[in-house]
Amino acid sequence: MENVTGLYDDYDDARTVVTALENAGISSVNISIVGREDKANGSNAGEGAATGAGLGAVVGGAGGLLAGLGMLAIPGVGSCRRRTD
Repeated sequence: MENVTGLYDDYDDARTVVTALENAGISSVNISIVGREDKANGSNAGEGAATGAGLGAVVGGAGGLLAGLGMLAIPGVGSCRRRTD
């Protein structure tokens, strides 16, 4: 099986190539288009991803801190073990 890759400036150019491939007998199940939507089209996915990553870092950091403090506070688990001689 052979793979062919193309890079196009916009979706319309890529769609024209896909149509030509389909007309040449290549099945549409064997053709993929990967693209991105830019700000000109109204997408703000990048901003949402940055917000989610920031929130995840804060929640994860707080959870890790609380878990660490909990390990210190539980007798027999943390570093404050009592000696039983």
